[in-house]
Amino acid sequence: MNQRLILSSLAAALLAGCAGTQGPAGSAVAPTLSQLQGEWRQLDAGPAAASLQIAEQRLSIKAGCNGMFGPATLEDGKLRAKPLAATMMMCPPEAMQRDAALSRQLEAGMPVKLEQGRLLLGEGKDAMRFEKLPQGEIKFIYVAAERKPCSGVAPMQCLQVRADKNQPWQLHYGEIEGFQPEPGTAYRLRVKEVKVDNPPADASSIRWILDMVVEQEVVKKP
Repeated sequence: MNQRLILSSLAAALLAGCAGTQGPAGSAVAPTLSQLQGEWRQLDAGPAAASLQIAEQRLSIKAGCNGMFGPATLEDGKLRAKPLAATMMMCPPEAMQRDAALSRQLEAGMPVKLEQGRLLLGEGKDAMRFEKLPQGEIKFIYVAAERKPCSGVAPMQCLQVRADKNQPWQLHYGEIEGFQPEPGTAYRLRVKEVKVDNPPADASSIRWILDMVVEQEVVKKP
């Protein structure tokens, strides 16, 4: 009887030791390339949030100025891009410097992990955190240079939007995710429209997520 008790105690201790070597639930894990497929938007970065898209073995990323794109691989837990091509927009120096630094990091290889469905690119305090964007329909819209007063749950200032220049402006009760309009500037945007299941009574049944600023123009007041 004593021998059986000793063996049982040893087995329990071994099991506890094995459990202790496992990572905690929700800890970051190294992904496969197939798990990274899709569109991602950077969290907690405000107007400078980067957008990342991975399709098969190609990567495209925009971090505030030019879009950068090219072949990519995932090796030894690092996302590595071959020399990236880029669009040729002129932007504020800090935005262009951010693009150049990110391009160098990706070409050298950046550690990448998944943590509770979110993507971590880089490491330490400088790691970029992304959330995956849902699938949706791409649409083009115009946004007026000024907001108009409107009433939802409370009085507010609504964006004015339309799909065609010949249509009248319509009030948009909500914001466009990732879009930070400047007063006095009109825009044409490419947005992703995503249906919202069971929205609250005072909320829209769709989400608009900024995909690209196609055009923008400063409008002079008459």
